[in-house]
Amino acid sequence: MTNIQADNFEISQLLHRNASSGYNLLLSQQTLVGVNQNTCIDLFDNGTDSVYLERKQWGAYEIAISKAVLRNRNVVRIGITGFCPNPEKTYSLYLADEDKPLSICGSAHIKGKAFLPKAGIKRAYIEGQSFTGSTLIDGEIKQSGKNIPAFNKELLTYLQSVFTSGKITENDSILELQNGLRGDSIRNSFLTKTLVLSGRVPLVLNSGSYRGNITIVSEKQITISPAVELNDIVLFAPKIIIESGFKGNIQAFTSDSLIVQKKVTLRYPSVLGLIKNNTTLSPSAILLSEDDTVAGNIFVYKDLNNTQQAGLIIPEKTFIIGQVYSNGYVDLKGTINGSLMCSKIMLTTPSSVYENHLLGGIIDVSKLPPQYTGINLLEESMSKKTVKWLN
Repeated sequence: MTNIQADNFEISQLLHRNASSGYNLLLSQQTLVGVNQNTCIDLFDNGTDSVYLERKQWGAYEIAISKAVLRNRNVVRIGITGFCPNPEKTYSLYLADEDKPLSICGSAHIKGKAFLPKAGIKRAYIEGQSFTGSTLIDGEIKQSGKNIPAFNKELLTYLQSVFTSGKITENDSILELQNGLRGDSIRNSFLTKTLVLSGRVPLVLNSGSYRGNITIVSEKQITISPAVELNDIVLFAPKIIIESGFKGNIQAFTSDSLIVQKKVTLRYPSVLGLIKNNTTLSPSAILLSEDDTVAGNIFVYKDLNNTQQAGLIIPEKTFIIGQVYSNGYVDLKGTINGSLMCSKIMLTTPSSVYENHLLGGIIDVSKLPPQYTGINLLEESMSKKTVKWLN
């Protein structure tokens, strides 16, 4: 190896070490860089180790960027970051105490610590089905509070601000769509400004490919066809429809309704979120369908003073891996490999509607993968981790 080769090798090693050190700093409880801020630091105060650090809000996650620079060369580490669930506060179910017990029947199964109303849990007989399990709860039972744990205020404020202003950050590159999307193929690096495709009309994504640092915003509705390719992008609209057969990795946020048709696969780390618009006089919901798979997070939030219902419907043969949160209702007949926090469980059958009844639904926190990293729903976890590395 020549001296020049050795020098290049040492510089390369140094840049990689510095980029990794800067990235790890962003994962720590540091105060140097806030969300949607950037700075350049001398990593070791020796005048030679310059590192550019940046954090970007990306839907319910963050983007962390560390760029080490030396002699006109640089190395970048960039990833989507989230928060590890607090192991001391991990549970399968947290059901708010509204002075009603949880009644279970059929093949319903709950495995893991459960926070239940003071009235407890009991067997029930619904639609000709009695409880078939050997134990009501396969885990420790604790008493829940009148309300489920409060939603993260910072995340709530951010999402509400996007619905109000249509802006993701102050430095967006906004493209106004007068006639909808054309089915382009666009890839936008997270090292550049966020590309916001914004329309005042309903938008239909039925062809093309959209990858990376792209947000699509509609003042009306977004419809996603199975023919379009979406990876890592974020969507905002009062109403979002994901058509049957779609497969992708997205964060979709709505203020009215989100309908996921049959056989949709949302790969990790995907997020479905409903922030109910207080001016909407009708009920709001996230509606999943049979044979859907969602890996990531699902949440429904409404103002506690809003009397209109908001909730989440998880039918049979629907599979969720991750954390589910609703301070409204959840109608659960499918499977959650993870945790559920909700104000009430609703059971809708052809003949009636039952409150705090579970028929056939499964919640099993023990099957949540150990490497799972979610979003900071509750402001509880301070342990950041990389969800996905980006180019």
